[in-house]
Amino acid sequence: MKKVIIVSVMVLVVGMAYASSIAIPWFVDNAAPGAGSPPSAGVMTLIYLKSNVVDDLTCEITYYSATGIDLGPVSPDNQFLIPALSSVAFRPVQDDPSSVPGGQESAVAVLIPNRPTDVDPKKNGSASISWVGEATDVQGIAVQMGNVGGKTFSFGHLLPPGA
Repeated sequence: MKKVIIVSVMVLVVGMAYASSIAIPWFVDNAAPGAGSPPSAGVMTLIYLKSNVVDDLTCEITYYSATGIDLGPVSPDNQFLIPALSSVAFRPVQDDPSSVPGGQESAVAVLIPNRPTDVDPKKNGSASISWVGEATDVQGIAVQMGNVGGKTFSFGHLLPPGA
């Protein structure tokens, strides 16, 4: 009983680290790198993440297939940083560096792991991003834009908190 009381007091005094997450319910990212915005053909997804904390935030990303199969990548290959009080926008399937004409990803964004295509070669799915901290530490939006059959479209939606 004495040990339980000591542990309870330590948790109250020291605090407890909570894991939080944000969900990307669905994306399609089959436009070629450097296709511009909106892409000249196909569909491009840009995922924007905004850190609300004053230190760099280490996050982990896990991708899932259309049928819910965990595609990875596995830790530590699924980790990335969001710089303190800043935003990053990345494509979930393609490396698309802004150093190339028409590229959409900054030097920080290119370091965010892409959806693995070795088990499932499709360029769609869902993802979950997690970090240690409060649920309010990260906000996000997913924007999809494309050019399909000569028709251009674009829409975005806020990313809901994950489980």
